[in-house]
Amino acid sequence: MTVKPFIAFFDLDHTLLDTSSGRLFIKYAYQQGMISHGELISGMLIAAIHRFGMFNTSNIFQKWAQKFAGWPETKMRDFTERFFIERVASRFRPQIVDEVRFHKARGAHTVLLSASTSYICEPARRHLSMDAVLSTTLEVENGIFTGRTRGRYCYGAEKLVRAAAYCRSMDIALSECYYYGDSFADLPVLEKIGFPVCVHPDRALRRIALQRGWRTIP
Repeated sequence: MTVKPFIAFFDLDHTLLDTSSGRLFIKYAYQQGMISHGELISGMLIAAIHRFGMFNTSNIFQKWAQKFAGWPETKMRDFTERFFIERVASRFRPQIVDEVRFHKARGAHTVLLSASTSYICEPARRHLSMDAVLSTTLEVENGIFTGRTRGRYCYGAEKLVRAAAYCRSMDIALSECYYYGDSFADLPVLEKIGFPVCVHPDRALRRIALQRGWRTIP
């Protein structure tokens, strides 16, 4: 029996991972002397705001991105590769990794769809042998970070925009695809995707998943 082409999209933080890569990154950057104590505190606040969807997360992330203005891109790549190996690689949820493998075995195109930057998502994609990354991109000019993002922050409704555009590029309907997410902020994608899966969902998403009969992985 031939399986129709489909895409399985996966969120990273609190979905594929049992934690927030952003929080891990901020702590690691502080421990490595890359950011100040004040930047550690502000970064942790941003991570909390992102987790619970408080305030305008896009504007807040833009301000955080300014802290990296002037960094060579090679420095960020080297730093995040080391960070991934030392702090992130051991934090994947085995059950969700099995879901990635299950879909790959069925011929799915597997995509990491995350608000995290490409510098964190790319090592994760390679680690799981996934096909593509849709994420927040930091702007680079002549090999140096400008302190701005390129394109919109990949969060909330923007995730749906990215997923829909990717599906069009592959000539695959959203109704044929899966999305795994953990947060109420993922609702725009979950409502439009054919097969929504809620992973260890927050309270607001858990209530909606129960009402709509969506598959939930605790």
